[in-house]
Amino acid sequence: MNLRFNRSVCVLSVLVVFLVGCQLKKSEPPENFKVPRLYLEGRSMNYGAMTPSAMRMPKSGTVIEVIKEPLISEFEIVNAELVKVDIGMALLLQLTDRGARALYRASVANSGNRMVLTVNGNPIGFRRLDGAINDGNFYSFVELRNEVLSELVLELKDSIFYLQNKAERPR
Repeated sequence: MNLRFNRSVCVLSVLVVFLVGCQLKKSEPPENFKVPRLYLEGRSMNYGAMTPSAMRMPKSGTVIEVIKEPLISEFEIVNAELVKVDIGMALLLQLTDRGARALYRASVANSGNRMVLTVNGNPIGFRRLDGAINDGNFYSFVELRNEVLSELVLELKDSIFYLQNKAERPR
């Protein structure tokens, strides 16, 4: 009797685990997946991995040499917003605590340098670091039309939501 009960419990447990596993839906990335990153302008020194890489802005043609490794990766961005400021529309990226600390340190140590915003590896805007950014909010004017910018912000929000949920999932 005890052996039969143990077998039944085992079979039932396996079935429950199997059914629950089948119920979990694998989340797919959004259709227009966007990967935002922030790169710091490199100084003209060539020290191994710190060798700069040139990025050209799409509209103005401005060329900025940046450090190849991003200062802020897509996993350190928690929100994107389109905001109206005194001189037009800007893109606001809100960062995690870790990203905010990295941005603060870079903005203090590299005052006068520029920070380049890329989406899927394409530079779309930059901002000169003119002081300490201590609130984790990075504002940038981008070289895109307002209609395209509005759509980009929605796609960024979807992509960021996907990345944040993917990063929180235990592996």
